[in-house]
Amino acid sequence: MKKLLLLTIATLIMGSAFAATNMTYYVSSNTGSNRNNGTKDAPFKNIQKALDVADAGSTILVAEGNYYGLLNKGNIIITKPVRIIGGYSTDFSERDVLKHRTMIQPTPASNGTASGQGTIQLKSIKAPSDYVVLDGLIMDRGNSIAYNARGDGRPEGVASAQMNPIGTAGIGGANLDENVSTTETAMIYFDGYQGVVNEVNVEIRNCAFINCPNYGIVGMLRDGSLTIDNCIFVNVRMATLDVRGANAKKVIPITFTNNTVLFVWARSRDLGDMGYGYRMIPGTTNTISNNIFGCATFAALDRTHIDSREREPLRKETVTNNVFFLNRQGDLTIPGGGMFLRVSANDFDDVEVLSNVSGNKVLSDPKIFNDKINKAYLAGFLSLKVTSNMSADYSSSANQFRAAMGMNIQGSGTTTTTMFANRYPWEEALELFGAMEGCGAQNIKN
Repeated sequence: MKKLLLLTIATLIMGSAFAATNMTYYVSSNTGSNRNNGTKDAPFKNIQKALDVADAGSTILVAEGNYYGLLNKGNIIITKPVRIIGGYSTDFSERDVLKHRTMIQPTPASNGTASGQGTIQLKSIKAPSDYVVLDGLIMDRGNSIAYNARGDGRPEGVASAQMNPIGTAGIGGANLDENVSTTETAMIYFDGYQGVVNEVNVEIRNCAFINCPNYGIVGMLRDGSLTIDNCIFVNVRMATLDVRGANAKKVIPITFTNNTVLFVWARSRDLGDMGYGYRMIPGTTNTISNNIFGCATFAALDRTHIDSREREPLRKETVTNNVFFLNRQGDLTIPGGGMFLRVSANDFDDVEVLSNVSGNKVLSDPKIFNDKINKAYLAGFLSLKVTSNMSADYSSSANQFRAAMGMNIQGSGTTTTTMFANRYPWEEALELFGAMEGCGAQNIKN
């Protein structure tokens, strides 16, 4: 009898714990308060407050409004497996992601209050069989980026001048009339803490990543998986996705499907490196299907990194039914040719590291997007030019010495770019959902 009683008590405790991990919390920046209890009738005000209160396995429903941390801190930190679902009306009676916009749109002031390297950070989550889900979030850092105060690199009709180098000041804010210093912050960063790297399944769906000063999604996973489906990425610096597997003996499966990727910029305005739509990084195996990749300053896809002897045979890269256009150096880069080989999607059949390459297309004329892509922005990209001017004082004693010793002459130079990571109108970017029927991000089903 005593054993039965103890078993019954244990069952009740486990049952209540299980119920706690399936709680639903509500968040509304317009009607909520962090003194509330997070119910539908008394929602929290901040996503971060709900994250701090919620147990693993909870769901957080988020109404329309703008969110970027407690006390307007510049980022949101996730430390447990939860589901964050945006796009609800203020009273939570309706979900429509594009009508009831759940924004993560930091202000310039938040640049000084953020910690870490991501607007949203996944930090040391050890739950490899559980999930973090992000669904229906519209992320835009366009107002918190510094643009050239002189107006350099601004094609006619484009919203802003070119982005200033990371760490330098310029103008920004909603009306481009505030002093801003850009921080090197990714949209989503998979972080680690004291050597513990995230071990969790991550699903990112129906989200928008617009005006990203440093990567769309970046970081490391030791275990679990990553799925990105039906998202748009517009005006991203560095790369849309750059995620590495941290387990020396296995690879992390990444699925990237039904996404639209446009205007990916290099690391710096000389366009010397980076500028990839998607990177296949060591420690991962990738399925890349039914996406649109256009207007990358380097290449749509990158598969230049060779893995260790143990993991390289495990990497099976599937690239199928994607559409490519106007990627400046190629649709794919692979090792070879001195540094990299640039490959057109028309030649994917010849690339041995790609396991399946059926159904890919190259658009020679992107007229199908005429009413969906900002025309001034596209025109500026099409006429993009980079000019470098170098000067040196050959008569200086230092350069005379270098010449005598067979060393390189030193001088100074300037690089002029007609356009670089200029702000893209975020509301126009949302029109890319459903821009091409059957490929890329489709209209969101609520």
